[in-house]
Amino acid sequence: MKILLKKNMFAIILPMALFGMSSCTMTSGIDNDGDSRRIDGVAWNNQVNTDVNSILETEVAADKARLVFMRKDDSYTEQTSTNIAINNRFQTSLHANNYTVVESCAGTNQLSAHATGFKNNDLSADKKNYELTGAQTYFFQVNVSEKGESTLEQVGSDVALPLLTNKRYQSHQISRVIPNNCNTPISIQQLDRVIVEQAPVLTEKVIIDLEVLFETDKAIVRQDYYSKIVELAEFMTQYPNTVATIEGHTDNRGSDDYNQDLSQRRVDAVKEVLISQFSIRDERLTIIGYGASKPRASNDTVEGRQLNRRVVAVIEELNR
Repeated sequence: MKILLKKNMFAIILPMALFGMSSCTMTSGIDNDGDSRRIDGVAWNNQVNTDVNSILETEVAADKARLVFMRKDDSYTEQTSTNIAINNRFQTSLHANNYTVVESCAGTNQLSAHATGFKNNDLSADKKNYELTGAQTYFFQVNVSEKGESTLEQVGSDVALPLLTNKRYQSHQISRVIPNNCNTPISIQQLDRVIVEQAPVLTEKVIIDLEVLFETDKAIVRQDYYSKIVELAEFMTQYPNTVATIEGHTDNRGSDDYNQDLSQRRVDAVKEVLISQFSIRDERLTIIGYGASKPRASNDTVEGRQLNRRVVAVIEELNR
């Protein structure tokens, strides 16, 4: 199917120091207050207070089962956020002390919990089969070790309900588990189209200035700067009907070949973080290294060279 790009284009600019620097500039356009995230005129919450009883009191259809996944307040880093998958379809990347609820078709279901820290984005890792009865609710405790190893433990309502009263609903993830008609299997293409139709659409241009510092001649994104990339990841998660072209730029110091290779390796490193740590799908990301060929300021000054050392993520809304 031919994909048409809407006229709306949203640039999220992440200036990156491509040579060693000792400090980073203040992020602009972003307002983080507790659970709230705001990028210019777009806002969302990472997690919200929700009365879990109001969710559980709703009736479940005879051909579906309700699944509740909850995670302890283990206070581990974002490296141990856990990808929850049902039948190899992404549900959420569950953070500490949060829970999520989803319905799936009754019958045999493959469930898995795999930490993002393993960097393989494997939704089928450690999967187990569960036989689920229609119109029933099932509870699963997500256990995470200090090494980031995740396991699922099915628990009864007597154990789950007291734990859920102290947890918050994780609201910023977009589920790919859509049972629709459980008697008629749905294709991946149909699934993607349903997600696109349900997703919010951006209506205004958004620009974010961020900074991630690299060590000299290195192309590894240090964990210290993952929080800088998470804003882009959460933005793309909130608007799943978008793709990003990540462009890398350097100043003019060094040879053309050196700058081209360095910019390419660094945008590749940013892409890897978005995929492995924040579950952004590979097919939504394109990377291009431009080296020093597209400066936005003069390379004759220190300030100009710093402006030219950057990575730009261009976000475009898709219309299928």
